[in-house]
Amino acid sequence: MRKKVKGKLYFLARDAKTRMRNYNREKSVFEQIPYSKVTYGVHEQELYERVCKILSRDEVVINPIRELIDMKYYNSLSLEAKQKYIIDLSNKYKEMKIRYEREHEELAKVSNI
Repeated sequence: MRKKVKGKLYFLARDAKTRMRNYNREKSVFEQIPYSKVTYGVHEQELYERVCKILSRDEVVINPIRELIDMKYYNSLSLEAKQKYIIDLSNKYKEMKIRYEREHEELAKVSNI
């Protein structure tokens, strides 16, 4: 019988799977805090404005996370740090998308009155 040799890719995949399991168990910070109490810093506000531009386009955006990535910063990171950066950025995008949709729902309600 031949013994299977587990390579670097196996361990990277296993670590990523573990992170995703842990992520799915935790609630988002945005879900825990009421909508009106969420405040953003300067960097997050700039990111939110970029998210708004992406979501307000009339075209379908296939990969919005790629458009939000700061490539200069991203290229300076290690492999593990790149993975963490992408996951954090996607979480922020999800939260900001919910905020954008809520704000536009409220504007639609006000304009219908």
